[in-house]
Formats: sequence, C-alpha cells, structure tokens
Amino acid sequence: MFYKKVYLITLISILFFPFAFIVSNYTVYGIHVLYNFMSGTDTPFKSDENYIYIFSLFFILILLYVYFLSKTLKNISLEITNLSKLIRDIAEEQDISDFVSISSLKFDEIRYLSESINILIEKLQYNQKKYNESEEIRKKYLDQLSHDIKTPLSIININLYYIQTGKNINKAIEEITKNVNIISTLSDRIYHKNYLNSDSIIIKKEPVVLTDFLHQILQKWNNAFNHKQIQCNMNIDSSIIWVLDKIWFERLFDNILQNVLYHSKASAVEIKAMKEKKYERLIIVDNGIGFDYPEKDLSNGKGLTIIKEIPSLLELGISINSDKFGTRITLTHNI
Repeated sequence: MFYKKVYLITLISILFFPFAFIVSNYTVYGIHVLYNFMSGTDTPFKSDENYIYIFSLFFILILLYVYFLSKTLKNISLEITNLSKLIRDIAEEQDISDFVSISSLKFDEIRYLSESINILIEKLQYNQKKYNESEEIRKKYLDQLSHDIKTPLSIININLYYIQTGKNINKAIEEITKNVNIISTLSDRIYHKNYLNSDSIIIKKEPVVLTDFLHQILQKWNNAFNHKQIQCNMNIDSSIIWVLDKIWFERLFDNILQNVLYHSKASAVEIKAMKEKKYERLIIVDNGIGFDYPEKDLSNGKGLTIIKEIPSLLELGISINSDKFGTRITLTHNI
C-alpha cells in the first residue's frame, strides 16, 4: 500500500512541472485578455514579452508544491520519530508505555504501524504481568522456605545442646541427620523448572496412616518439647488413612508445632482425630496465650501463612480458633 502512494507522489511530481508551466502561461494570458477587455484595447499577446511573468508564476507554483509536499513528509517524519521514541522508551524503561493514540494519526500506513506497536505493547504488558506474578510467588515461597528451614535448624540447635551436655547423644545425632535431610528435601521440592508459580508446585499424594506418620513427625520434636517443658498427647485411631503428600503435610504440621513451641507459651498440646459420616477431622489444641485470628496480618506471620495455604494444596479444609485460653486448629479430610 505504501509503495503505491510513493509511486503516485512521484508521478504527480513529474506531471506537475509541465502542468504548472501550462497553468502559468494561461494565467498570464488570461490576465492579458482581462486587461484588454477592461481597458478597451486590443493589444496582441506576445510570449517573449511576458516570459518573466510566466516563469515567475511557474516558480511560485513549484515553491508552493514543494512547501506542501515537504509539510506532508515532515508530518510523516514526525509521526515516525514519535513511534521510534516510544519503541526506545519501551526498550529502556521497566514500565511499559501506554497505547499509541491511533485517532490522532493522519496517515493510514502510520496507523497500521501503530496498531502493530499497540499489539506489541499489549503482549509486553501481559508478559510483564505474568512475570510480576511469578516473581511475587517466587518471593513468597522463598520467604516461606526461609521460615520453614528455621524449624529444622531450631531442632538441630536443641539437639546440639543435648550432645554438648552428653544427654541422648545417639538420639540427638539421629535427629540432626533427619533434619538436615528435611532442609535438603524442602529446597528440592520448592523449585520446579527453575521458577516458581502456582502450576509448578509438585504434589505427590499417597495413602498415609495418620497415627504412624504423625508419630514420626512428633519424634523429631520430642527433645524440643522436653526442652520447653511442653507435654504432647496424641490420640488417633490407627484405622484413619488420609491420601496426602507427605512432604507438604509434614511441612504444614511442623509449622503448627513450631507456633506451639515458640509463640504459644503453652504447657500442653493435644492431637486427636474425629470421624464423621463424610469427614475425618484432625484437631490440634494447645493451652497457650492464643493470638488474634483472622485479624492478624498473615503477611507478617509466615508460619500462619503456610498453615493457611498448604491445606488448599492438599485439598484439606482448615479452621483456626484462637483466644486467650489457647488455639484450636482443625484439619478436615473428605472421606
């Protein structure tokens, strides 16, 4: 389309010169005839006597044509320059520019180019949005990972105390080894294909005998609970089997126990299960000081954020009730 207009402008420019010359001649001739008519004379028209007027008018027409042509080219150049600046701004700045206003453009070709740039801007904005979401999820889970790692590190630190004091050395070494492996597993399972997003979290579900698995989890907390003088009681029917991802469920339960250990100021925690027709509930109750929920800012309470979000990954329901007499967390599993 654009090259056709170039050809048309070139053709008009070529034809304009003879056309301008003819118009100049007939204009001067017309003025001469009009002068004879008004003065009542009959002076013959001689081109050689009027060539100065003819060529002067011819050059004026040429200059006018050049002026309007240059103005058109200048407008095209200005719009292209603005588009070029916009593209450079997109390349140099982190924020994606607004869409190009097509209604203000005068030339179809520039409008078409602007529409293409707007499509590019729309795509860039979409990619920027997805990137920001991915980065937000990445930061969020890295933050949670750092919080999760504190749990095994705390247990390792407590067991180092037992080694230093010569108490339960073999058990303490076993717990340290187990928690080192937990840190490694957490790091491996948090990432997938070098980035984090809601679709990339790995979930591997399998049948889990709840009482056996929770007993294994509680074993690594024994020394820590004894150190804080917290009594832990568990009463769960051995027939209760949940289909879970062990890593994520252990991560959830570790954060619940960590809150009891470091924030609740509890002296006792009870873990029990209840069976209903369509549901099975796992209840964790402590007699601590409680906290304000859901008024508490979960963005600052990393453990609470994890406790709130992991059940959705495992397709578990969760309810949290807390007051000055303690905290009750209920996990619900559909039968």
